[in-house]
Amino acid sequence: MSAFIATANPGFAPYAMEELRRRFPGIALSGLAPGETFRVQHDEYSQEELVRRLRADEPIFLRHVFPVKEEVAMPNSPEETASALARFAASRSAEAKGAAVAVQVRKSQDSPFPFSSAEGRDLMTPALQAAGAETVARDARWILSVYATKKSIYFGWSAPRDNLSDWPGGAVRFRREEGLISRAAFKLLEAEKTFGLPLNRFSNALDLGAAPGGWSSVLLERGVRVTAVDPAVMHPSLVGHPMLRHLRQNAAELSFAPGSFDLLVCDMSWDPHHTCRIVSQLAPALSAGASGLITLKLMYRKPLQTIADLLEDYREAFDVRRVKQLFHNRDEVTLWVRR
Repeated sequence: MSAFIATANPGFAPYAMEELRRRFPGIALSGLAPGETFRVQHDEYSQEELVRRLRADEPIFLRHVFPVKEEVAMPNSPEETASALARFAASRSAEAKGAAVAVQVRKSQDSPFPFSSAEGRDLMTPALQAAGAETVARDARWILSVYATKKSIYFGWSAPRDNLSDWPGGAVRFRREEGLISRAAFKLLEAEKTFGLPLNRFSNALDLGAAPGGWSSVLLERGVRVTAVDPAVMHPSLVGHPMLRHLRQNAAELSFAPGSFDLLVCDMSWDPHHTCRIVSQLAPALSAGASGLITLKLMYRKPLQTIADLLEDYREAFDVRRVKQLFHNRDEVTLWVRR
């Protein structure tokens, strides 16, 4: 038997759960935080096998998981809760010895868990350090996970890759830099990390629906030459940039010489089928092996069916590599394709 705590973007847990039902017949699912966090159990697969299958073909809407090593009933007092946290940390001393360990503590809104995330982490740190571990925020060998609900505390211990994300609950956080043009830039930064696609490897990018320039600014910072397409104006900080060409036209009206770009990015707030037609029409402008990062807006009642239909259409012009709902996506997902 295997058990996990799983997390999706707010409101999208039902779709993550449906993906798991389709892939793993007999799986048992129960909600913990409505629309976001839920418990997964399967009586046939081991934790190792289930994680292997998830990593081999990662679900679109599943943001984060951690394997449950222990579940305890919610203690009656802060003192008993602190003791439970310290005890579990001490129980991992053999594996923690000499290793970098990240401690991630979360709770549901209705949980009586008496500590903040930082306080919970601080209560577990001494036992880990006594075992010779180094507690870190990033680049850990092990992650000690805690998720507290109304009735229980779930403890996990796992390698970061087995959690699908090494951020707590998959909530990828970027520092808001001074002068950031748009929070939409975080979507591109997260896509770069999630898909393992370093943006500085590209030389010429086509940015569709570019204004005010959040994605263009990230590409320019990576040293990429950008052709930005949008009838609206770009942010003043980008005007006159020597590596930026702004075409104040609709993307549907344009054509380019074959092989002009090795990257296409698109974050247009249009009907996803219309976006697909425009992007596919411009596919010849991409060189062989060029990548595309495209936001698909989920405007219809059946997101899984919408995505399936769109992927079929995109495959007529592209090799579809991955589709994922990123933490910084809202009612949308991000698609990575190659020409």
